Amino acid sequence: MTPTLPYLGGAGESRSLLAGMTFLEVTESGRIDLAGLSTWLDEHVVATGCMTRPSVVLEPPAGTVPLRPGTGAVARSNADLPRIISTARLRVVDALRGLIASPSDDRFLRAAIFLGRVRRQDGRWVARPEATAPLSGIVLSLFAVPVLSERTFFDRQLCVCDNCGRVSFDAAPGRRHTCPEHGVRVSGVSQRALPASSPPESSVMPIQPASRRSPTEPPRKTGMTPR
Repeated sequence: MTPTLPYLGGAGESRSLLAGMTFLEVTESGRIDLAGLSTWLDEHVVATGCMTRPSVVLEPPAGTVPLRPGTGAVARSNADLPRIISTARLRVVDALRGLIASPSDDRFLRAAIFLGRVRRQDGRWVARPEATAPLSGIVLSLFAVPVLSERTFFDRQLCVCDNCGRVSFDAAPGRRHTCPEHGVRVSGVSQRALPASSPPESSVMPIQPASRRSPTEPPRKTGMTPR
């Protein structure tokens, strides 16, 4: 599944953002296996020159699994992988949520720079995580590239849903903590979004049904004498 992404100026920034967002998409259901994770790494990390192919995937304290386990260890590795994936995904989402917090928390950017997982090369930011980096560190280094390059855009349009953790982009201020599935945030309360043609619920006046009368029923007396 390829997520819909905003356009960013540089090819490297767009490529890194696509890699990070694709990881969040393919791991959302928690059903990705070693083959799926290996495909993501090969396509979005190794082939783009970010790092050499790691032999293991680790996420302390969730554990470690080999990417190419022996025949007898495949089942065990696939059984351990969901715990590693869920821990890594939670850390990535929490780090991105920090960018839209008040005050903003961008410690993952400073950590990526300090550890050398992102660096300046030919005047641009590039991801260079080490082969022994935890899975969350690899993914966050990919996100760090576009954020460091286009920080203003992320400050204005990054959205992280408080309900499901879905990461998306929307320029509407009320949607920074929600997603299309879980509505808009009004006065700190998440409400399901209404169709564009419908007014807010609070502005809809209840309408009492009109009383109906049988065609054979005589007119009611009103106390007034007709002229």
